[in-house]
Amino acid sequence: MALLEVRGLTTCFFLRRGIVQAVNDVSFSVNTGETLGLVGESGSGKSITSLSILRLVPAPGRILSGTVTFDGVDLLALSEKEMRKYRGCQLSMILQDPLSSLNPVFSIGDQVGEGIVIHDNLKGNQLRQRVVKLLRWVGIPAAEARVDDYPHQFSGGMRQRVVGAVCLACRPRFLIADEPTTSLDVTIQMQYLNLLKDIQKREQLAMLFVTHDFGIVAKMCDHVAVMYAGRIVERAEVRAIFDRPLHPYTKALMSSVPKVEERVERLVGIEGQPPTLLNLPPGCSFLPRCPEKTAKCSSEEFPPEIELAGNHSVRCWHYV
Repeated sequence: MALLEVRGLTTCFFLRRGIVQAVNDVSFSVNTGETLGLVGESGSGKSITSLSILRLVPAPGRILSGTVTFDGVDLLALSEKEMRKYRGCQLSMILQDPLSSLNPVFSIGDQVGEGIVIHDNLKGNQLRQRVVKLLRWVGIPAAEARVDDYPHQFSGGMRQRVVGAVCLACRPRFLIADEPTTSLDVTIQMQYLNLLKDIQKREQLAMLFVTHDFGIVAKMCDHVAVMYAGRIVERAEVRAIFDRPLHPYTKALMSSVPKVEERVERLVGIEGQPPTLLNLPPGCSFLPRCPEKTAKCSSEEFPPEIELAGNHSVRCWHYV
């Protein structure tokens, strides 16, 4: 049985102008020790999917339907008090921007130790030793001296490692990494990805890795789900996606990745803009941008999910 199983998850934002369908009938599962990559352009619903799993959707957003089952327990059916026992302890999340994730007026030691105080009730010297050990674990040099420093005294790469320590403080079993390398340069990015891989292998973590970079997907993920306009349009093992992408959007995303071995005059882009999720029209959301559209694609129904060989599924009228 999968450690985390999401089925039919739908999250909307109710605005005066209308309803924003941020996450629409999303389903996937993640096994212990595996990484699922959630890929798509900005605004496709990746971060709201992650926040929905942890029940941290900001107002005026609401989870309307679906189930989020963690180790046999439906998280959406729990009270807020019961959910706090899971959030930060069993499930944790690394956010995109480490500078805004850390509070500038509290020391690093206080912030890394907060979850340990809440969930494990450690205090005093025991707490400090545990925090120092965590900082060493994520590669902070001179951790004993730096535990009393503040976020502004760390570089961007070190801050991201501290955020990792905060999330891993209570030894969670499931980790959501929401584009954790966005603010890092290429060298530090690779170091951080290697660190996450090492920690995952050591702790047998299940991980949801949110990104728009197929290069990171190739390095980090076992499976991938491609998301567009609030829906998952293709799911498969990573090798299958790279060998045979099916959905036109997946093909377009992969074509837009620069290839070091090729010299080109101009990088390939995806024509047009992603649709607004406010009062989204029926039918295939990618239709206005699709280079492979036919008359069949003009249906007012969204394409059903078609299961193909090797656990490869796609939502596209070409395969119906």
